[in-house]
This record gives sequence, C-alpha cells and structure tokens, in this order.
Amino acid sequence: MNWHAVEMAKRNTAINPKQGQGSSRTRAVIMSAATAGALLVGGLFLVIRDDSQQVELATVLAQVRSGKVWSAKLIEAERRVETTTVDKKHFHAYWDEAGDQREALAKELMAAQPPGGYSVEVPLN
Repeated sequence: MNWHAVEMAKRNTAINPKQGQGSSRTRAVIMSAATAGALLVGGLFLVIRDDSQQVELATVLAQVRSGKVWSAKLIEAERRVETTTVDKKHFHAYWDEAGDQREALAKELMAAQPPGGYSVEVPLN
C-alpha cells in the first residue's frame, strides 16, 4: 500500500475538534427542546383532566339535601351541574331541556346554602 495514500486517508477521517462541537450543541438544544415540550404536554394532560364522575340528577339532589355538597356550579349552556362534595369528590349531572329539573335543583341549592357556595353560569348572547 502507498504510504502517502494511508496518511491522506488518516487525515480525511480524523475529526476536527471544532467541527464536532457545533453538532453536539445543536443536538443538545434539540434534545432539551424536545424534553421541555414533552414535559409541557404531560403537565397539561394532568391539569386538564376531568376527574368528575357522571351521576344521575337525582343523586346530586340527594347529596345536596343530605348536606354533602361543598360547592356547586350550574352551567346553563350545557344544562349541567358540577358539584364538589365535602370529601373533595367531583360529580356532574345533566338536566333535561323540558321539565322543571333545573328549577328544582336551584331551589335545593338555595335552601341548602353549600359552604363553598354555588354559582350559575349563563351564556352571553
């Protein structure tokens, strides 16, 4: 084998230390950004999750009457009531469009006066 060819091959395959630093920095920035993005998405899933249990409206009324409800929110646009019990459990129920279920629920909440209060969310038209 030609000695000169071997030396040239060694020089061509040798890594320049300055040349490798830029790619490792870029790789580190990309990995950091990917990790931060994954943590952000994971955190959002934990915050946004709906841990309330759907129950019948009669169950919510029974909880209100028995004094187990800490707070409640009536959401008019969804015909939905969300409650938090004294032991920090979350429930939600829906009322029918026809009938007086919403009025009965509002009367029960007004009479019970949950310690955390209750609110009514009305859509703006």
